[in-house]
Amino acid sequence: MRRLLRLFQALNLGRRALVVLGSIMLLASITLVGAILLFTLHHNAEVKEFRELAQRNAYLVLNSFDQTVAPIDAALQNFDREFSAKWTRQQAHEALRGFSLPSSIVLLSIVDRNGKLVATSSDQPDYAAPQIDLSDREHIRVHMDGSAGESMFISKPVLGRVSKQWTIQFTRALHAEDGSFAGVVVASFNIQEFLTLYSRVRTEPNALIALIGFDGVVRARASANTSFGGDVSGSQTFKRMLTMNEGTYETSSVIDGIDRIGYFVRSQRYPIIVVVAFDKAFVWAQTNDFRKVIWITFIGLFLMLAAVAVIAARYLQLQDRMRTGIIEASARQREALFLQAIGRVPGVCVIHVTVDGVAQVSEDEGNVIAELMLDFVSTDTFRATLSMLRRPLLSLEHFTRDGQEYEVQVVIAPLEPIRPGSNPGATQEVVVFALDQTSQRIEANKLYQMSKLASLGEVATGLAHEINQPLGVIRLAAANGLTGLRRGLAHDHLESKLNRILQQTIRMSRIIDHMRIFGRTSDEVFAPSEPTESIEGALQVVGAQLRLQNITVQVRGHSDHDWVMCRQDQLEQVLINLLQNAADAINEKRARGGGEAQGLDTIELSVSPCRSDGQKPMVYIRVKDNAGGVPDAVIEKVFQPFFTTKPVGKGTGLGLSVSFGIIRDHGGTLSVENDATGAVFTIALPAVPADMTGEARPYRGASAGMA
Repeated sequence: MRRLLRLFQALNLGRRALVVLGSIMLLASITLVGAILLFTLHHNAEVKEFRELAQRNAYLVLNSFDQTVAPIDAALQNFDREFSAKWTRQQAHEALRGFSLPSSIVLLSIVDRNGKLVATSSDQPDYAAPQIDLSDREHIRVHMDGSAGESMFISKPVLGRVSKQWTIQFTRALHAEDGSFAGVVVASFNIQEFLTLYSRVRTEPNALIALIGFDGVVRARASANTSFGGDVSGSQTFKRMLTMNEGTYETSSVIDGIDRIGYFVRSQRYPIIVVVAFDKAFVWAQTNDFRKVIWITFIGLFLMLAAVAVIAARYLQLQDRMRTGIIEASARQREALFLQAIGRVPGVCVIHVTVDGVAQVSEDEGNVIAELMLDFVSTDTFRATLSMLRRPLLSLEHFTRDGQEYEVQVVIAPLEPIRPGSNPGATQEVVVFALDQTSQRIEANKLYQMSKLASLGEVATGLAHEINQPLGVIRLAAANGLTGLRRGLAHDHLESKLNRILQQTIRMSRIIDHMRIFGRTSDEVFAPSEPTESIEGALQVVGAQLRLQNITVQVRGHSDHDWVMCRQDQLEQVLINLLQNAADAINEKRARGGGEAQGLDTIELSVSPCRSDGQKPMVYIRVKDNAGGVPDAVIEKVFQPFFTTKPVGKGTGLGLSVSFGIIRDHGGTLSVENDATGAVFTIALPAVPADMTGEARPYRGASAGMA
């Protein structure tokens, strides 16, 4: 249906024309469904008629079989009553010759209780010749072992050893005067009698009439060719017939492969099933004429409806063209007014990009943002973006003009084509909205700077302790060196003391330099950086304070993980805020527990990459404490400004809010969850592609090692 709609749109058909065409198509569909339904009903009626014909013929064939076999069965019973176990072979031969049987019986024989042939109704036998052993024949064995009982047994087709013909053996047990088993009387029936009769009864070449024994062996079968002896015992249809007295037959023959429908009936007197069936292709052919009439009628009606549809569509198309021109002109005017209204908003620049060129919609054409955006839409990067654009795209772009950096939020929105017949998936024109975020970035940097200065104030005690340690070493080394000088000790003693003083001054210089760099205003430039460098810098600031509070810091991870694009001093500030928050939470826990757990409190920092199939690779930085976790009632609020609910930590509120804003501006996420021992804050930042890490520059305040 969607393909038809696209075809109609490609033909520039209006909505009303589509409605007319849809109505005609609906009528044609109803007509088609009616034709199919009518043909199906007719075909089902034909199938039912042939199935009923097969049922009637199956009854007739079974009745004919019963009438043929019943006299033979009665004659064999009479012979049993006249039989004497004391007969000689000559007497038996004479009795057989004098017994009256139908002409279809080609031979009548007597077999003794041991399966040896006694006499037949054929010419005078040679009594000097050895008796033929027939104990291997199934129709003899079933009487010798008693499995046939007192019923007549109908064998599968066999080639007679005396008659030399293919026959069906009708057999009954013979009894002595005392009622004991004395032998078997065998009537050899000419199979051709059945085959000739069934061939005459069939009404079409592939019609089937078959006699099948309960053992699955075909006694007689007439179709395009006559046959007997086929085995259908493995057929599922035959297995079903054994469980029913009669029923429908619909299967493909395992003998000739022809698919037929018909009926089967099972004899109630003898172990025989009669099948009468017709070739499905023949049944289907009976409806060909009716089918042709239906299809000719339907095609004629459809062509007539199609002609009406074309005339109506052409008429409506002329009206739609006029209406479309008016609507398109009105829509263009409304678009222009809407874009002009947005362009008058301060700090917003609107640019209209078409295949014909670029036009600025906003009125303040001389401002810097407008000039930057006009240069931006003329770049190859922008044109490559347009070739793949299918939906509005939001991005944050950084520009430099006359030494000043600008941060601009850019939205590229494709305009849907209005002209009928246009491809909806093709981007013909776009509108670029630019919002100056530079002032907002400046304010955010001020807030970051306040947060950093606040952090420096909180760690002043720890920094004083960190600086006092090398000062004490310097003082002790100077005193020892002076004493050695007075005592006239060797030159090596004085040199070692001076080297120690030099090492400690270098250590103090690194600490002071990192504090000075960290306290400066944040750099606006993003650069590739290893997360471990930010961890080192953060621990350089708060490591001493944590040691004074008897809190152990463990750093897990390795240096060969992915880099991230960031402002490193801001990432340092986030880690400092999270470390201070973890320390405050631990101190809150100690206050509630009376300080008994001191010495067992730890903060764990870890860095790990994450690469999922089909997703952008990320780097996870986790800060985990063992302070018991954040209460479930407030865990969703910890990143809100000035939220100070305990025992999240004093670092909540401004610190965590600033951290959340920093990570969000870096294109990442900051989240918190609880585990079995405490809270886990997770920073997720996009990983930098390997081909960009070569552009990395060393951070100005990077320390020499972990605190």
